[in-house]
Amino acid sequence: MTLAEVARSAGVGIATVSRALGGNADVSEDTRARVRAVADELGYRPSVAARALRRGGHRAFSVIVPNDQWGWWEPVVRACITAAGEAGYQVLIHPIPTSNEGLTDVIETLVDVPTEGVIVISVPDQKPVREACDRIGIPAVALDDTSTTIHMPCISAANLDGAHQVTQHLLGLGRTRIAFLAPRLAIGMTEDPLFLRDRLAGYRQALEAAGITVDPNLIIETNAQESDSRCPELANLLEQDVPVDAVFCAYDQLAPSALREIAHHSLRTPEDVAVAGFDDERAALLVTPQLTTARQPYAEMGRKAAELLLDNLAGEPSPVERYEFPTSLVVRDSTVSTPGAF
Repeated sequence: MTLAEVARSAGVGIATVSRALGGNADVSEDTRARVRAVADELGYRPSVAARALRRGGHRAFSVIVPNDQWGWWEPVVRACITAAGEAGYQVLIHPIPTSNEGLTDVIETLVDVPTEGVIVISVPDQKPVREACDRIGIPAVALDDTSTTIHMPCISAANLDGAHQVTQHLLGLGRTRIAFLAPRLAIGMTEDPLFLRDRLAGYRQALEAAGITVDPNLIIETNAQESDSRCPELANLLEQDVPVDAVFCAYDQLAPSALREIAHHSLRTPEDVAVAGFDDERAALLVTPQLTTARQPYAEMGRKAAELLLDNLAGEPSPVERYEFPTSLVVRDSTVSTPGAF
């Protein structure tokens, strides 16, 4: 039995049920009595979290992070912790595999954890996550640019505008044969994630605005990983009679193998082939030459996610909409040999 089911049976919102069972004075006596009667009839028992909070225990919310990749989300979490601390909250971190099954399983266990809400980072499908949160009666915010349809307040970067800016930068350097390197569609996915579609759209729009026809031969998908020494799909393009003077990687982790492939063909970066990415995460600084990229404002995004959740916990729920944050272009040696002169 969940808080959401009590709310449906009593004809009130989840927040009202929570406040009524907690004895809050802002809920009328009649409503409190009706909610308690319904809870008793349905056999509802408050969670460990709710009991701890009503006893005046520490206040906390949870952040669920993916643990099968490098922590690009680390500055997001640090910003959440800072914002939470300012509001008198602690933050509980739950690393899990990036799958809906893992997400919903962990969310279900939060009923026995002293947490009041959850921020979920990287969500393959928000609907089952939203349903799992409803079953245990906690609010949720997503930091997610993969889901087209959203079911909770959602934070993401302005991917289309960021990709447009990166492509404009390459065009401004006189590059007109710009390849777009994207990850191959993952097994089981029926469509590309939203961020990938938006970044490809930004690339297309920038080319079209410059009067350049988009060449489908320059849009390539790869299975290459960050640690791979070669990028076979890019090799196929470089070995054809198709000129390429720049490569825009859909995200930074594709750049290392692309740079190695370019060097393998005795081409120089950036003189022969400029390379740019998106995200400004670890890979951008560890490659040689360092990578020009669109920087996501991770700290600002993390703070906003925490603020939205804290507003909800204060009885002021935010609308279910996407909050987009603009990216900024960071120019480094992979496109301009002397970035300061750009």
